[in-house]
Amino acid sequence: MDIQHLTPKEKDVFIKALAECYRRLTAAKIEAKELTKEGFQLMFRSVYKDIIHTYKL
Repeated sequence: MDIQHLTPKEKDVFIKALAECYRRLTAAKIEAKELTKEGFQLMFRSVYKDIIHTYKL
């Protein structure tokens, strides 16, 4: 995902998703570096979809 090509609304969702990913990792006492790239991508996609559906974006 190239953040430079996102709209301001999309950037906001992207930032919220990243914050939620790191909140979940902190709650689980896991560091991002402990996940594989694929694992983090899977978590990010899931969080991103949840945010879009929750806020009806």
